[in-house]
Formats: sequence, structure tokens, C-alpha cells
Amino acid sequence: MAVDFNTAKFLLWAKNLGVNFSRTATLGHLGLNCPPRALRRAAQDFGIPATGGQINRCFLREPCKDVFADEFFRILGAGELVTIDRSDFEGATFLHDLNEPFPESMRGRFDLVLDSGTLEHIFNYQAALKHSLELLRVGGHFITVTPANGFMGHGFYQFSPELFFGVFNEQNGFVLRKIVLFETFKGDSPFYEVNNPAVIGRRVELNASGPVLMAVLAQKTADVPILARPPQQSDYVAAWSRPAQAIDQSTALGKWRVALNPYWPAWLRKLKTRLTRRGEPATLNNPRSFRRLSRKAVADERQESASVSPGLAKK
Repeated sequence: MAVDFNTAKFLLWAKNLGVNFSRTATLGHLGLNCPPRALRRAAQDFGIPATGGQINRCFLREPCKDVFADEFFRILGAGELVTIDRSDFEGATFLHDLNEPFPESMRGRFDLVLDSGTLEHIFNYQAALKHSLELLRVGGHFITVTPANGFMGHGFYQFSPELFFGVFNEQNGFVLRKIVLFETFKGDSPFYEVNNPAVIGRRVELNASGPVLMAVLAQKTADVPILARPPQQSDYVAAWSRPAQAIDQSTALGKWRVALNPYWPAWLRKLKTRLTRRGEPATLNNPRSFRRLSRKAVADERQESASVSPGLAKK
């Protein structure tokens, strides 16, 4: 559980987009894992006021102990910082099992709840996510930075963008503001904005050559029951609404494809695994699914221009 450089960039971006860090709760006591010089440069790029001394304090630590991100959150504006964990083995300030609901005194209290490498380790993910979202006040934000590709064995789960498009909507009292992917093997990775599969009319699939994390920013807009109705995957919702004849034809075609699979040459099977169902590359270079954001565009975006991105908008 840590804030790496790419996550730090996302948090700086969130600050520019008007996210209030005053009362921050983090899931886990998050470490800080990035070079001081790079963090200082990023703060300058995003226009976040931070002196060299403040940046240096982010990396002070007691002998034989990890560097935690507490001072970085204070640069972002955290006046109150609550670190939540099941155990105090990393010095968390509030001990709680995320499988269980929070006490009433904690609910609706925070301006920001941040998950950076915790929820994928909770077996009852749906309940843990719901419990975490209940900590937010109306107007507050939830940020999660979570595995999307190439993390088998890291935790219980890795995730599809479809999940977050399904959760962060009006029905659950949220609006989804940003959802991007970045490559973890690149210390300073570009951000790739993810298009809404319900809008583009197809699944957003990825077969990357290395590990990829997904960063999500959502804002609570109403105090309503969260996940009272489970989300449904968008392409199935669309399929269920099609005429029966079209579904039957699609099913028949699918049966032929399955029947012919053993007879495909190896090179064609390999090519098929690299492509989506519509013959487009399942890579971050697929412009229909992803949009690469320039570093300057991200650093320069401010609250005045922030809204639900076109690719995230509902039909």
C-alpha cells in the first residue's frame, strides 16, 4: 500500500480539479514510494505550492521504518488524516476490518477517501467498497488506484473499468469524474483515459505487455443507499434489449465460431487473443477504447474546466 509517482501525479491532478483533502481517510497507512526530485518537479508542474523543505519532510523517517505519505497529504491540504487498517502493524490510526460496516460516527465525515492498494486484498470487495463510500460526505470524493492488468497473485482481485462505470452513477449518488490507466513499469507513465463501454457500444478490453493500474476519481452527489441494486454489465444490458431474432442470429454465429476454433491455425489463434471481438487491438493504443492524455494537458487542467469527460458521459 503506497503512493508511487504516477499515483502522486493523479492526486496532484485531483487537487487541481477541486478535490478537498481537508478531512482525508486512507485505506491503509500509505507509504510514499517515489524520488523526492520527481515529486518536487511534479508539484511545480501542477502548480501546487510546496517548498523544498516541505517536499524533503515527506521523506523523513525514523530509523528502520518506512516512509509514509502523511506529509504529502498535508501539502495537498489534509488538516485531518485518518489511516484505517485491520492491524496497527504499519501504525494506522483507526483499526477496523473493512469487511464490516463503520460505526455511525465515522459515516459522512470525510472529504476524501483514498484507496491506493488496499481493497483488492479484501475478500468481500463489494461490502468493503460500500463501507468505504459511506465514509464520504455529500460533495466529497473517492479515489481508488487499483490493479487492472498483470497483477495475478497480488491480491484477491484485479478490475475492469466496467465495474466503476457501473458503480459510480446517479443511482448510487455519485458522478464519475476521471478514470485512467497507467503502466506501472514506467516511472512517469502517460495517463490513458478510458471510454465508457456503454457509450461506445462495446467492451473495453486490454491485453497489455506489462502491469497496468487504474486510477478512478468519483464524487458523491447525493445521500442515497449505495449499491441497493447491483450493476449489470453494459453490453449484456444492450443485448437483452435487442429483438429476439437478432439475439438468435448472434447465438448461432457464436456457435459456429466455437465449433471452428480447433481448426484455426496457431498464428490465427494467437492473433485472435491480441484482438478484441471487433478486430481492434486490445492495447492502450486503441483510440476507440482509450485516449492518451498529454502530461501538459493533465497538469494544466483546473477546476474551472473540470466536468464529466465526454468519454465518461452517459448516452
